[in-house]
Amino acid sequence: MITISRSPCNVILYSLLVTLQCLLIYSFLSSKRDATLKIKEETSLRIIEGAAHTNFTRPIPFSEFPPKPEGYHYSRVLVAARTQYENIDWMAHELPDLPTAIYVVDKPREGDLTVPVNKGHEAMVYLTYIIDHYDSLPDVVFFFHSQRFAWHNNPLLNGDSVETIKRMNLDRVSRFGYMNSRCQLDPGCPDWIHLDRPYFDVQNIKKSGELAFTTQVWRELWPGHKPPTALSQPCCAQFAASRDRILETPKEQYIHLRKWLMETELADYNSGRVFEYLWQYIFMRESQYCPAEHSCYCDGYGVCFGSAEDYRQFWYVRREREYLEKKIRGMTMIQFKGDAATIEETEHQILQLRTEEQRQLQEARKRGEDPNQRILETERREG
Repeated sequence: MITISRSPCNVILYSLLVTLQCLLIYSFLSSKRDATLKIKEETSLRIIEGAAHTNFTRPIPFSEFPPKPEGYHYSRVLVAARTQYENIDWMAHELPDLPTAIYVVDKPREGDLTVPVNKGHEAMVYLTYIIDHYDSLPDVVFFFHSQRFAWHNNPLLNGDSVETIKRMNLDRVSRFGYMNSRCQLDPGCPDWIHLDRPYFDVQNIKKSGELAFTTQVWRELWPGHKPPTALSQPCCAQFAASRDRILETPKEQYIHLRKWLMETELADYNSGRVFEYLWQYIFMRESQYCPAEHSCYCDGYGVCFGSAEDYRQFWYVRREREYLEKKIRGMTMIQFKGDAATIEETEHQILQLRTEEQRQLQEARKRGEDPNQRILETERREG
């Protein structure tokens, strides 16, 4: 042990030695801490394929975008997934002026657009398009399925993707940045997918995908984001998004989401179903996005009934007509032998209801041609 006498000079020397020792210890601990942080950062980087952007937790407070000038011509593209045997001629025949990006997911030929892995249904295609075209996006991107007619398309637009795309209000897409093409809320809204619902209460038949979509899956997809109470939006993964809204999320986040889709142990069906109720969060950071049906039809497609109550009255007529048609079919199937007057009266009621239904629908379309009327039924705007 070194002993230092208590002379003034020796006391100063001792103090200097202690200070130097403290500085050395602090330097060592700091370098160790920095090395630990570097390891954590490198680990975070690896999950997004070496990207430079590491922070996915930044909040994106939703706000509407300023309107485009009147008469603005939007650049557009239609993105869709298809298998080699699916017929997509309707796109070229019915939408000849709309550029397309069609991805062949199963057996691509030379020159076809395709995906890294055929997994996750349409989600793999949508994410791949965004990643590959992040720096050259048009004003509006339509993300749609390859089938023209489908049960989940809007019934008031004849279940037709062509009519949906042609009538879609691009000013609305531009203003909100994201528009689910389906106005009918069921299935998907409200209060739909619960990540923490007990296993015995999971509604995996009605709410397909709920069993697979857990809080663990959420944390893998969105590290640092608080799991939401519920995820809700109208089904079924067809929508339009604006370039401005897509670019609010860093490209590295899309890469991370696609990487999760490629590597998850969830089956193809379930991994795709996860994204069906995730797009509204990706683009708007809204876990539940369920616009009023009549507002969606009016501002979104120019089919304006006047109010929520008038819209409900229309559906009362339509459902009564559908009920009676089902009743008539039942009579036919069992070779109804009862009073012929009953059948005749029911058919007369159906005709009256169908006439009234068509009258209201035609008036709604005509009303939708008036911009002032559309404003009346649009969701209240910011500012």
